[in-house]
Amino acid sequence: MMTLFWLLLAALLLLALLFIWWPWLKKQPQQPPVSEAVERNRQNVEIFKQRVGELEQDLARGSLEQSSFDNLKQELELGLLQEVDESSDSPSIATQTSQRNLTLPVGLSILVPCLSVFLYLQLGASDKLMLPPTQPAAAQSGEGHQRADFEQQVEQLQARLEAEPENPQGWFMLGRSYLTLERYQDSYNAFSKVSELVGEHAEIISQKAQALYFLNGNQLTAEVQALVDRALELDPSDPGTLGLIGMAAYEAGQYPEAIAVWQTLRDGDNPDVNREGLQQAIDQAKEQMAQQGIEYNPEALAKAAAKTPVNEPATDIAKTPAASLKVLVEVDSQLQQGLAPETTVFVFAQAVAGPKMPLAAAKLQLRDLPTMVTLDDSMAMGPMAKLSSAEQVQIRAIVSRSGRPGTEAGDIQGGVSPVDVAGNDTLIKIMIDEVVQ
Repeated sequence: MMTLFWLLLAALLLLALLFIWWPWLKKQPQQPPVSEAVERNRQNVEIFKQRVGELEQDLARGSLEQSSFDNLKQELELGLLQEVDESSDSPSIATQTSQRNLTLPVGLSILVPCLSVFLYLQLGASDKLMLPPTQPAAAQSGEGHQRADFEQQVEQLQARLEAEPENPQGWFMLGRSYLTLERYQDSYNAFSKVSELVGEHAEIISQKAQALYFLNGNQLTAEVQALVDRALELDPSDPGTLGLIGMAAYEAGQYPEAIAVWQTLRDGDNPDVNREGLQQAIDQAKEQMAQQGIEYNPEALAKAAAKTPVNEPATDIAKTPAASLKVLVEVDSQLQQGLAPETTVFVFAQAVAGPKMPLAAAKLQLRDLPTMVTLDDSMAMGPMAKLSSAEQVQIRAIVSRSGRPGTEAGDIQGGVSPVDVAGNDTLIKIMIDEVVQ
């Protein structure tokens, strides 16, 4: 590899030198021969002698005065000197011109190779040419060192937590680190320790569900599903839980469902969501569908997913009525005392069986209660998670002091379950009268 590189470099340099020298070699000025200058000087001297002889004859005949003779002779001598100087200088001038013309190609011949080598050493990638064929192994070795350093840091964190076992932030960080190291059982244990210290929180439960999901070979087991359902009960919009639901759907080949969940996360207002990563996952799921010859069309896919008899014509699917539930929401007058009128109220429906991701949701304020809310498919979080896709739902209403979805200590909640979806025209009443402990 190196030999070929240097041969190519030498060829390029020779080509560059040819471009430099070719104009000079082609148009090199011709210098007059030295013998021509000598002969011209000799002729000038002969002419000078002849003219002086003529002047001396005129002086001897008396036709020319001595002063005039002296002036004319002096002029002839000056003229001779001038002619001889110009002739003798001509070869020197030609030589200087030749030297100047030669200086340029010689200088460029030295400058171009030196400058090329200097720039390549500064800006090039000569170090990569020196790498042995086992470069991937070298890169893996570097990654191995990084992993070893990370494992050492994790061990130090674990040792610190043994001395400070009541540190929930440390245990949470340890659980995330174990996930990175693919030590899923240790990760699950660490997140369980966090739950023991701070109680049930959707963010923590979703991390436990992820660790258990990976521990079971990317399988959404009953235990994982129970954790997912509990996390959604606490916070229907928890990013970790929804991300896991989308991941499980993708692994199961349910690409439209995965896209719907990821799009819900991407389009939400949670600042901690990695929207760039979600978009890449969405594009990958669409690519998988395209490879199977399926075009991503949310409306068509939603209709195709509707539950209909096996032999029922496809035209009847489009006639399936959209689900709609009328809910009267009230709050206990004594419990609402002390709460600001603009306190947020969430009303949403979840499937009784299956994932607890909200199928329809509405956001109100405490000043709006009592009020009637209509939950329908237009409030769905995605085209594959609509109210009409469930047979029975539970309807919940939460007065959230923090203004965030989910429940926290001090919030007030109420709910009704189960509620039939298809053809339900009755008014469903919910009294918000339970304080979350």
